[in-house]
Amino acid sequence: MAPTFARTAQHRPAAWRVNPAAVLVLFALLGTSSAASAEVIKRSSVIVNMPQLAVLEISGDLTGLLSLSPDGLGEAAYETGYVSSTPAATVLTLNVTGAWDLSARLAGAWTCPPAYNKDETDLEVRISNTPVGDIQSGAEDFISLGTTDTSILSGTFGGGPNVVYIQTKVLLDWARDVPGDYSISVTYTLVGELL
Repeated sequence: MAPTFARTAQHRPAAWRVNPAAVLVLFALLGTSSAASAEVIKRSSVIVNMPQLAVLEISGDLTGLLSLSPDGLGEAAYETGYVSSTPAATVLTLNVTGAWDLSARLAGAWTCPPAYNKDETDLEVRISNTPVGDIQSGAEDFISLGTTDTSILSGTFGGGPNVVYIQTKVLLDWARDVPGDYSISVTYTLVGELL
C-alpha cells in the first residue's frame, strides 16, 4: 500500500497574509502620496520705482509789512532805517523723499510809484527759526536776494513736515523812498536732489 500523505493547510502568521484588494489600495495611496509631496515654488517680485518727490507749501500774511502809517510808527521805521515782518510772517512747509535744496529769488523788480526805481537789495529775508537742514548763504541773518536762485537751506535726507519761518525786512530811506504803493515778489523753490 502506498503511503498517503495528507495535505495539511499551512498557516501563515497574520502579518504575512496579503489581501489583493489591500495591495491595490496601497499602490494607489503610494502613487497619490508621491504626487502630493511634489512641490513647485514660484516667486514674483514687486518692483516699485520711488521717484524723488518734493512738496513746498507757503502760508503766512505779509499784508501789513509795507503799510506804514503816519502815526509815529511809520516815522519810527524810517528813523530805524527799515520795517520788518514778524519772525514767522512767511511759513514754508517742506516734505521731501531724499536730499533737497531750498532756494529763494526775486521774481522781478519792485513795482513802485512812477519815476522811481527802488533798489531790489532793499528787500532782505532771513530764516528765523531752527528748521531741519543746514542754513546756507548766511540766511540765518538778513540777506538780499537777486533774480537767480540763492540756496538758503539744504538737507541730505528726506522727511517732513519741515517748517521754515521766513522773516522779511524792507530798507527805508527818507530821501529816496517816495510816497506810494510798492510791491515785490519772492519765489521759493524746493528741489529734490538725486545723490
